[in-house]
Amino acid sequence: MASNTGIRSWSERARNARVSWRSTARDGDPVRSDLVIVEGLATIAALCTVLFGAVVIWMATDEDYTFAWWSKTYTFGVAALSAYVLYSLHTARASLFYRHTDIVTLVSAILIVGSPVIGYASAGSAYPAFGLVLAIVAFAGILERRTHIVAFTAAAVSAWIALAVAHGTEVSVETFAVSVLRTVLVVAVIHFFRVKTIDLLWEKYRYVEQARAVAESLSHADDLTGLANRRGLQRRATPELERCHRASSPLGVLYLDVDGLKDVNDHLGHDAGDAALVRLADTLTTAFRGQDIIARVGGDEFVVVLPDTDEAEALDLGVSAREMLSTAEVSVSVGLAVWTPGPIVPDLDDLVSRADNAMYREKSRRRD
Repeated sequence: MASNTGIRSWSERARNARVSWRSTARDGDPVRSDLVIVEGLATIAALCTVLFGAVVIWMATDEDYTFAWWSKTYTFGVAALSAYVLYSLHTARASLFYRHTDIVTLVSAILIVGSPVIGYASAGSAYPAFGLVLAIVAFAGILERRTHIVAFTAAAVSAWIALAVAHGTEVSVETFAVSVLRTVLVVAVIHFFRVKTIDLLWEKYRYVEQARAVAESLSHADDLTGLANRRGLQRRATPELERCHRASSPLGVLYLDVDGLKDVNDHLGHDAGDAALVRLADTLTTAFRGQDIIARVGGDEFVVVLPDTDEAEALDLGVSAREMLSTAEVSVSVGLAVWTPGPIVPDLDDLVSRADNAMYREKSRRRD
């Protein structure tokens, strides 16, 4: 049981580290070519540990073949490093690998290129070296930094040339040089197209982000007045209610209804009614404080949330707003609800409903 619990704990730590890395990496950069290595880092480390570990055992037990010391050293080093990475990915050190994905990818590239280099050195061959060329070209499209690409390509090509010098080739120097130059050219072309592709994707990504921001803004704003709508009110007011509750600070809600808007629409047209609503919105924005949240919640109905405001202050603000509205030739009925600090958590819907009822009571009194 303890063993199973430990395994689950390891898996959860590794999974949480990957999830954390993915959320930050993808949100910050839509083009992460190092996903190829880092997403499957635990799997790659496990496979390398098993495979290279098996090769180490084979090298140590095979009496019929003598392996060069550099081959043994490389194989054992990869097996040991893979085992360490596999273990670390399931500990608190996992975040280090996900914070430095460019270094992880570069080290992976060096190790993968090292395998064919060791193989060709052991076989005494340097041409055509398809495995080495393939590894060089593949990582040209994966490495993040240009300096890493240049250093990696230079080191790999230098190793290839060193193999040719040490063991010779079955082709002329010119043919070998052309192969090397062709490989470098392919790397340069891949890097060029990769950079251009990333630039284009970044442009599209920024466009999509801007469009999403506009859509998000419009979904929380009233088209006519530019004030918050019901959804925007809920989004902006909820944190204020929570803050006032934590700080034991009172909060008021005003409910305003435009008087006679239907008559304006019927006699002067909807354009005149819309103009009256816009004047009302502009006046409300001027009348209330910057911290107050103003929203249009119906055709002729508005809600104002007043954080850190007790009943007396809310009444003063309501009276002041009504006076300013009267100068703008807009008549409104106003209702007020106040939450006072206490054990009951403030509820926006309840406060709006109470303010709405108070507004209708006032409207009825004014008619009477």
